[in-house]
Amino acid sequence: MKLALCCAAALLASAAAQATCIPPPPDAFTTPGLTGGVPPKVGDDALLPTRRPLTNAGTDYYCPMPIELGLAYRIYNYQSTAVVHGLLDEQIQQAGLPLTPGPTAPAWDAATVYLQGQQVSYDGATYEAQWWTQGEQPGASVYGAWRPVDNGVASTWSGSRAYQAGEKAVYDNKVWQARWWTQGEQPGSNEWGAWQATNDPVPPPAVPLPSRYSASLNWANGEITVTLQSVNGAINGRPAYVEVREQGVPLGRITQFPLLYRDCFGAPECQPGAYWTGGAKFVSTKLPGAAWISLWACNAQDVCRPAELTRWVYGQTTNGNPSEPFPLEGDPRLSP
Repeated sequence: MKLALCCAAALLASAAAQATCIPPPPDAFTTPGLTGGVPPKVGDDALLPTRRPLTNAGTDYYCPMPIELGLAYRIYNYQSTAVVHGLLDEQIQQAGLPLTPGPTAPAWDAATVYLQGQQVSYDGATYEAQWWTQGEQPGASVYGAWRPVDNGVASTWSGSRAYQAGEKAVYDNKVWQARWWTQGEQPGSNEWGAWQATNDPVPPPAVPLPSRYSASLNWANGEITVTLQSVNGAINGRPAYVEVREQGVPLGRITQFPLLYRDCFGAPECQPGAYWTGGAKFVSTKLPGAAWISLWACNAQDVCRPAELTRWVYGQTTNGNPSEPFPLEGDPRLSP
């Protein structure tokens, strides 16, 4: 009898729990709500991954039952700030966006000791060490330690580099080919000289992607305030500009990127180093929540590192995101 009573009480408790527990609220970031629905993603912005705005610390919800059943879920309220991060190179490739790599080899340094097989870049060309070397200028001698690496792209002609027969160089907006070994002879200066003009198209200059960065976006009084900061040590990766788009339409550009040298004074959550920064305010042309916001850090029209897509949200969620590191660091893949 006691066992039957216990089972009946458990069934009643279960039925009451199902009747009185309130389902968690829908995610306002992905569900139509007070802002008039989720806006469509347009153009290249539709290729980008998304990131929710920050939330508050959240409130726990328990089922109102006589018998304590434990935590049902936690409700978070979206805030008016979002922190997004520039995409990794592999994310850009996965999205199907153009990816222009930077130099494939580090710049030659006269003070560095190089071992056989190591590569450097010098005067726009790539060289590989054939044996141990230090202080020897790449391309100075065809018999030296450095062997030019043929990457299939003609580089700008250099008067200090030695060219072997068949090598190509760009000069005066033309591609020239060496008839024989030559050094210091300017292409086109002698009709019967070492250089012969070709009909090859002049290759476009290699423009690297800007370095990775994080950005804080804040919505207030019809304005969007954007604050940028690069990952640690990315001084040389400053973009030519950062374009801020609202629903695919440019609101304006950030073009000034001063340097920031940060000393953390022992704070464990901080990384000291050098950063490029930037920021500006933009007048929003859409109702709050009715538009996706994207950032495109560019060095040329089709050489851009976008950040994650985001939008302002009014409402609740069970996907808590109370804080984001700014800038995002700690992952070795994030190095510039």
